[in-house]
Amino acid sequence: MTKIANEAKALIFMTARDCEMYVRQSLASLSRQTLDDLHVLFIDDCSKDDTGIIAAALLGDLFPGRHTFIRNDVQFGKSRNAWEHLRPRTGMAEFIAVLDGDDQLIMPTILERMSRSYASGQDVVWTNFITDGGGLGGNGALDPNLSPRRQGWKTSHFFSFRASLLDNVPAGYFQDNNGHWFMAACDIALALPILDQTRRYEFIPVNAHCYTASNPYSHHNLDPQSRGLNSTSQQRSAQDAFSKPPLPLTRPAQSTAPRVAAPAFTGNRPSDVVSAAVTVGSADAWQATASEILVAGYPTLLDAQCAAGRDPFTPIQVWALRRAAFGRTDRPNILHIGAPRSALALASLISGQDAGLNCLCITPEQVGDLEARFITGGLMEGISIIETETANVSFEDVSAIFPDTRQIGEEVKFDLVVVDLQNTSYPAESALLALPALASNLAPTGFSLCLFAQDRATEALAAQRWASVSAGLKFSLDAIGGSGLMVVGGR
Repeated sequence: MTKIANEAKALIFMTARDCEMYVRQSLASLSRQTLDDLHVLFIDDCSKDDTGIIAAALLGDLFPGRHTFIRNDVQFGKSRNAWEHLRPRTGMAEFIAVLDGDDQLIMPTILERMSRSYASGQDVVWTNFITDGGGLGGNGALDPNLSPRRQGWKTSHFFSFRASLLDNVPAGYFQDNNGHWFMAACDIALALPILDQTRRYEFIPVNAHCYTASNPYSHHNLDPQSRGLNSTSQQRSAQDAFSKPPLPLTRPAQSTAPRVAAPAFTGNRPSDVVSAAVTVGSADAWQATASEILVAGYPTLLDAQCAAGRDPFTPIQVWALRRAAFGRTDRPNILHIGAPRSALALASLISGQDAGLNCLCITPEQVGDLEARFITGGLMEGISIIETETANVSFEDVSAIFPDTRQIGEEVKFDLVVVDLQNTSYPAESALLALPALASNLAPTGFSLCLFAQDRATEALAAQRWASVSAGLKFSLDAIGGSGLMVVGGR
């Protein structure tokens, strides 16, 4: 596209409906951006409150000569607004960034950082986000070697794209399979046909955007059947959007894929993608490979490592936990007992994955310590910390303390159990009680139990003792990234 004289670097696409409580903070956050070369396209989508009045006044004060204000007399929804109001204005800017009128930017330099990415040739750039309740988004990198439609939804807030790509999107991609304009999952409907056209994209692993999940008018808050931040209407619309045929790929990656491919996602489940460029047999190379893949797919792992305490897991150990967690199901129910390092790693892996992590603690001090670490790492979403007492548990000739699992209830089943007793106050013998104490809570269809005892000899003894009394279980020493004991039941 030929650059026109008054083209800005960034066109900020803002839609708002009935969010008078939030629009001031939203526009104020945009005004703090260090990139001045921007234009705000603000659409009041037939609000019944004072959203439009507030926004129009603030736009005049904060962005004089750098905004366009539109008020719809009837509600369009974001998809139709993108078609009717945004698409005719693609010539106004180099790239478009999407910011809802009830959300905020929390990183003042993010637009300037995105601008550098577009100058270097990228076509789509996005970040991760937090919610106003302290939750962490599940965004991550996309593998440029796979269709984005096969990798799940990893490019929500804060999403931006080269403006000219919108010119190639037909109206039908903003409509459901019955020909009606999407009124839910509109961000997905906008992003997918953009991503279809290019593999020149970049995920910036920072939390640059605050999503106001508490807005009472949001889809997920109006639907009692919502799953997390997704209402049933959003789920249906998302299925329609993903089912559309991809637009032609016209802008392949500019250069050879990097040494390590980013993790691919199908739905919520990561696939096991490793670059063939890694030298097999080199431990350092495998650690580097795992590190790059994991950080790209799970940016909160860095926050987790900072709060993990002594002897944090290596990337290969985290990779092994990831496989154990998602090897059987996209939505594992996980139980954790013991050292914070493994709890923090698991919390990062399930973030945004609609999985559950239950942490069993035996003292109020343990509860407070673990909760503080989760908060420090921004990882409280999907976490349940359960305080219980210790119980004297016996197995064969061994008797020692172990958390009283009666607090859980036998009806609750776990797909993965992680018992990490390294650098804890538990006696060494407690490790031998993990499987017998938790047997009634293991998923009958199949489970994994990861044991990190205080030494390898204890892990070997546990495998020997458990194998002698258990039929159908499989035991592998050093199978968790070169450490621990892996116990597998079922398929």
